[in-house]
Amino acid sequence: MYKTYTIGEMARILGITAETIRYYERKNIIRPVHNEESGYRYYTTWDLHMIIRARCYLGFGFTIEQTAEILQKENIGEIDDILSEQEQKIQQQIIYQMNVLKKLRMNRSLMKDSREQPRQLTIQMSPAIYRINTQVNYDLILSKEEQREIRQMCEKVPFVFSTALFRKEDIEAGKTDFDFGIGIEEQFASLLQVRQTERVQYCPSQLCIYMSVSSRSGQFLTYHVLQPAFDYMKEHNLALSGDVITQIVAMCRPEEEYFNWHNIWIPVE
Repeated sequence: MYKTYTIGEMARILGITAETIRYYERKNIIRPVHNEESGYRYYTTWDLHMIIRARCYLGFGFTIEQTAEILQKENIGEIDDILSEQEQKIQQQIIYQMNVLKKLRMNRSLMKDSREQPRQLTIQMSPAIYRINTQVNYDLILSKEEQREIRQMCEKVPFVFSTALFRKEDIEAGKTDFDFGIGIEEQFASLLQVRQTERVQYCPSQLCIYMSVSSRSGQFLTYHVLQPAFDYMKEHNLALSGDVITQIVAMCRPEEEYFNWHNIWIPVE
């Protein structure tokens, strides 16, 4: 006969509450001895280790119902198959979270550029991105098909970012129109299953003048914020070779006005 312990003793040993032990019992994970005369339940070391094993499975991400089901299986091969499936899920979650961490660090790096090098010009390759327009100037695009693709792109947070696009032909014609939308770097496209479509535009990496500027809602955004880059191009005999793309790396609204910080890539040749 095994030595028995009260629920209080078992709770103290495991560092959990008596109600938690009762919960495991209700879920059919343990089966304490029930004294009909006193109404007390008594537990053995088997119950203690079943609770520890159950908590391991819960720690692996299984629900309490899944845990109870695993603990009722007699075939160790079946148990291993279940753990193998969970291993794959956890591995996918880790890959996803590592990419989230990478994206966060990229955002911080771009913010550092905006903070420490405002309007400073450098020559570098732009990141390849996928982008979709949400608006022309400050007017939203409202067709059902475009709204559907915009929603699908918005579901990719936290990998999405707001982005403005100044078309080369508009700049050369002196037009102040611009497109605005959301984008995702190409390096995350496979993970997020993003691809080029009729409305999702692929923007390849290009040699660019890189700069950072801030903007605010009280003043309309135009390509004139790029004037330092245009002056640099003229001085160094460079020409605009494509559409200008920006990435918003931070936004705020301290009072009544909105502010944001753009990192800008101006393709040149």
